[in-house]
Amino acid sequence: MRGIRRAALICCTLVINVVVVRAADEDQQKLEGRWIVDSFEYNGNPMERMKEAVREFKDGKYTLTPKSGDAIEGTVKIGPAAKPKTIDLVINDRTLKGIYDVEGDTLKLCYILSDGPRPAEFASKPDSGVILVLHKRAK
Repeated sequence: MRGIRRAALICCTLVINVVVVRAADEDQQKLEGRWIVDSFEYNGNPMERMKEAVREFKDGKYTLTPKSGDAIEGTVKIGPAAKPKTIDLVINDRTLKGIYDVEGDTLKLCYILSDGPRPAEFASKPDSGVILVLHKRAK
């Protein structure tokens, strides 16, 4: 009886792992490609200089290229099983903790610049240190 329970537990764990990996792969594919920044807020204030910047995700890496200035490069790790879905953007050994949502050709990212807690909602409020970015898929 004990062996049956153990086998059932192992089986359930394997199924859950397969579902989580499959969800991560599906969301990774949804993120892949080029996105144009439609709006960019920091501490609740619009940052017009970032409008129309290009963010590209490819093979676990990303680049954010503003219209003027240097590109920012890093790696990305997602957690599609979390509610809301989590994203970590790693730049020069610094991790920006955030959340994301992809619906069709729209990508929402919300992340914190400091070492504070990961945002729980898609909002950038005054003095929060939170960035909220809305993107449209590049055509």
